[in-house]
Amino acid sequence: MKKTIKVLLIAGSTLFAYSAGAQKLAHINLDSLLRSMPETDSARKVGQAHYQELESEVESMQKEYQSKVDEYKAHEASWTASFKASQQDAINQIGQRIQSFQASAQTDIQKFQDSITRPIINKARAAINKVAKKNMYKYVFDTSSGMVLFYEESDDIYALVSEELGIKPKKAGK
Repeated sequence: MKKTIKVLLIAGSTLFAYSAGAQKLAHINLDSLLRSMPETDSARKVGQAHYQELESEVESMQKEYQSKVDEYKAHEASWTASFKASQQDAINQIGQRIQSFQASAQTDIQKFQDSITRPIINKARAAINKVAKKNMYKYVFDTSSGMVLFYEESDDIYALVSEELGIKPKKAGK
């Protein structure tokens, strides 16, 4: 009898140790989740408005540049050499200003996009973390990043995270 109890205790403790060591896995398509969040649409509209504002400024500068080039071509024959040189310098300066503005605008757009999308990403990650802890997942993989090449059975927590965020899930991409 004592031998049977010892065997059962050893078997039970082995099973417990195995189940405690087992790691619960889950996955989610973060891109799909982010697209389904209402904040994403608002951020996209704000980002587009900012982009259009910068694009309008570039177009204005290009019109100024083209106007100077057209004026130069129209009056080039009647201008003195020194005046032509000063007009060429003015045209070159406008061209350089356009290039400089485009480079800084590109950086500005990236920083602006990051500033409006970072809070959305943080909110989604917080919900993922909450769901993962609540359901005792050890690892959650993002299938949209392409980093997961193989995984055995794991739970797709897209619906749980959508519920946590209080949004109606759109169709999750895989």
